[in-house]
Amino acid sequence: MHHIVATNFTELSQDQLLFILQRRNHPEVRRWMAHPEPIAAPDHLAYCASLKDRPETLLLYVTYDGAPACVLSYKAHNATWQEIDDSGCYGFDPAPCSTAIVSQLMRLKLAALKGIKQVRIKVLSTNEMALFACQYYHGYRISGNDEKYTHLELSLPKPRSEYQAQLEAQLTKLHATLELKL
Repeated sequence: MHHIVATNFTELSQDQLLFILQRRNHPEVRRWMAHPEPIAAPDHLAYCASLKDRPETLLLYVTYDGAPACVLSYKAHNATWQEIDDSGCYGFDPAPCSTAIVSQLMRLKLAALKGIKQVRIKVLSTNEMALFACQYYHGYRISGNDEKYTHLELSLPKPRSEYQAQLEAQLTKLHATLELKL
């Protein structure tokens, strides 16, 4: 049985946060970010500390069987979590599992837990693989473009119980458990 653990950044040690920063500053990760310049450690640590006072922002460090897998980020429209205004994902190299699968599982978990109804994301228009994955694997639809990004939306109109059932079915297929540490 595989074990997936998603831990809120607010629960991580400084060493864990610095480990994440090292990956986040990797050139292959930075090139897909809105601001491609590396992040200084004091700025990263200050941002992570500020998350305790920002209930609309959730950053999760995900491990798969104890190995670093990815970081998932969510910014809700407000503290009710009915709408997600932006989300993101970056994997560790090498990732022990697919970040696309983990992000799908977490979206189902958050929809079941928080009752999310709408998710909006923006993807760099040059990131063709992410655009394809978001549409083909996750069901997002394009809602617009600007000079840098393609904007996508996903509606989640079903009751929470249906997303919980979908999550449990996916975890059964993967022979995995999912633990969320908020």
